[in-house]
Amino acid sequence: MKLNIIKNSRIWFSLSGTLLLLSLIFMILSFIKFSSPVKLGLDFTGGSKIEYSFSLDKMSNKNISSESVANLLSSIGLQSSNVQVAPQKDSIELILRTKAVSDDPLLDKFNQLLESNYGAFTINSIDTVSPIIGPELFSSGVTSLIITILGIVIYISTRFTRDYAFSAIIALIHDVFIAMGLFAFLGLFFGIEVDSLFITALLTIFGFSVHDTIVVFDRIRENQKLQSKNFDFRAVTEHSIEQVFKRSLNTSITVLTVLAVLFFFGGTSTTLFSGALFLGLLIGTYSSLFIASPILVKFREKNS
Repeated sequence: MKLNIIKNSRIWFSLSGTLLLLSLIFMILSFIKFSSPVKLGLDFTGGSKIEYSFSLDKMSNKNISSESVANLLSSIGLQSSNVQVAPQKDSIELILRTKAVSDDPLLDKFNQLLESNYGAFTINSIDTVSPIIGPELFSSGVTSLIITILGIVIYISTRFTRDYAFSAIIALIHDVFIAMGLFAFLGLFFGIEVDSLFITALLTIFGFSVHDTIVVFDRIRENQKLQSKNFDFRAVTEHSIEQVFKRSLNTSITVLTVLAVLFFFGGTSTTLFSGALFLGLLIGTYSSLFIASPILVKFREKNS
């Protein structure tokens, strides 16, 4: 099966360049808006997340909006809160993110205001994270990411020659950057927040991306040993990719199918985790075949 991946490397580089540029733009916008490259969730920032449910047939006032609820919060001194109103078929869901108020009299006061303005409601859940634990968890997550990246860089550098290691590391950075850009976009336009499971998903993406890249590189090295002295490295790389393409694709499709099922049927607690893994593994598979190997060829030709 002729894929011509190396021959058409300009297409893949242009596609990745566009995605990287967009990712950078979204992360800059996110940093301006949220003071972070992605929108951080309760796990990292600390505070309370409260989910309310209003039954439409019991509401005294159905004109509920994020602005009107925010005004109620401001009236009791909770101006910096985030409010989301999500209309459902038979109810209206209200999601409130604010400072830690689960045991605060302010919460009782706010609940009274809600009931007097909109009618009876039920509280689906209250999640509270200490403002001390949140930043510590964020710091620990960033530290684990840095240690993992350094470990992978050291392993690749000792396992392969410099050009192989350089190409694999560039592909890894490519994957992480685009994954972060995607979630910066989701945070900006859809209010998606990342939690501690997002760090776990990133670490998994690192491992999968490097694993897939190493499989391709191992095949290139094996085929390289079978060549005569003056062989065409570009042709060897193209042939090696064609040999492992189906294997990489089948492995990825198997994993992505499981993650898709988990995303749609696994419940809200695993939605972000499975979604992050799905997008990250998709990017990792693409970069292993379409980015890492063409970079290796360019690097080898430049230094030959």
